[in-house]
Amino acid sequence: MAIKLGTIYGIPLYLDYSWFIILALIVFEVAFLIMPYEYPGLSTGLYLLLGVLSAFLLFASIVVHELAHSIIAKRNGLKIGRITLYLLGGVSEMSEEPPNPSLELRMSAAGPLTSLAIAGVSYVGWLASLSVKAPVIIRGPLEYTALFNVIVAAFNLIPAFPMDGGRVLRSIIWRSSGDMIKSTKISATVGRIFAYVMMVGGVLLTFLVPSYLFDGIWLVLIGWFISSSAQGEYRQVQILRDVADLKARDMMSKTVDRVSEEITLTELSSQFLQYKHKGFPVMRGDELIGCVTMQDLRAVKKELWDTTRVLDIMAPKEKLATVKESDPAKQVLAAIGSRQIGRIFVLSDDMSGRLVGIITRTDVMRTIQMQESFLKNAPPPGPAGLERNIPVEVGMLFQIIAPEYGGINWSPSFNPGEFSLVSEQIVQIAPDKQAKQFTLQALKKGTFYINLNQPGDKKSSLTYTILVN
Repeated sequence: MAIKLGTIYGIPLYLDYSWFIILALIVFEVAFLIMPYEYPGLSTGLYLLLGVLSAFLLFASIVVHELAHSIIAKRNGLKIGRITLYLLGGVSEMSEEPPNPSLELRMSAAGPLTSLAIAGVSYVGWLASLSVKAPVIIRGPLEYTALFNVIVAAFNLIPAFPMDGGRVLRSIIWRSSGDMIKSTKISATVGRIFAYVMMVGGVLLTFLVPSYLFDGIWLVLIGWFISSSAQGEYRQVQILRDVADLKARDMMSKTVDRVSEEITLTELSSQFLQYKHKGFPVMRGDELIGCVTMQDLRAVKKELWDTTRVLDIMAPKEKLATVKESDPAKQVLAAIGSRQIGRIFVLSDDMSGRLVGIITRTDVMRTIQMQESFLKNAPPPGPAGLERNIPVEVGMLFQIIAPEYGGINWSPSFNPGEFSLVSEQIVQIAPDKQAKQFTLQALKKGTFYINLNQPGDKKSSLTYTILVN
């Protein structure tokens, strides 16, 4: 859960509820540990005010740090979903990875360099405040801000992915290897090693030096954050790789339950009970005009359900997330992630823009699982007669990519009562290699078989055992 604070440079700014924990900790540390040592003899109220001012300058510094990343990204054509401030810092949420190591290096370095610039400006301001004998309410926060931003810059340059230093490391490995997935794996591994060292150090510090209990807990928290973030970032890169060749049509459910704009909310409630959905597209004939959810229904008093129509409470089409059926799958993932939505409506590629399918989070997860299953179980190039198993569910779309040996002349054979061939296309599996991809849909439960064959060559065949649940 997060609170939207506003928009900066066209980028939504959110504050996660966990940030209030860091706010309280920083106010306490500055007010009762740092400032009494630097400026003794002040009142408790003044120390608290110094702590609050320092904390909000910290807040502004982190926002500017993250904004530096985002501005570089936006100027180079990358979309930034939003900036979110969490317990241990800020995150600029990109809808896609940088296309090349040079851009990654510039984006990653922008944050620490910005923090150093803020530290320099704050330090000059602090020196100026000393020369004019400004009150402590000015000197104290400036001094803390300078110190904090130096620490932030240094900490972020630790080569622990996904921190800025880890991304710099990835860009260097990426530049030399030319393989972004490999460089991400190496950087994430380095990041997790740093994280484990931090956590072990934090535990030892906590138990062996009780006076550093606070610092030990911080090290454990930061190590845990880096470890989980590194694993999550690597997972995200793997997912983007797995769906790189897919389109929206390959992820969507073709069967879409829908409701009319004219039905009452009483009738709508019956639809929710019958189909167990959390939302329906609202149609006017064949035209999509909006979406109505269970939340919309519950917002209306039950005694008004008989006289209120779906048209009166639905979200109009302009506010819905839609994609074309030929849009890349990564665009779907970006929309779901950045907009925090549960469904995307798929429209036809022609001028009519008719509704042809829907993609929910469940559809996305099933597609990812299927792609991972394919990559894990894909047969290696070799002789004829290879066989592999694929588990699917009734109605699910799944892909089969023919082996690269034998060229692109593979053709499938199957019982049309068990599967439907949705599409077939040539995909680029490497810079100099192509393969044929078949998208199919399972029609009923059971164990069935799909064969891939080369015309006129009985030795080149491949059997897929499809387990339909």
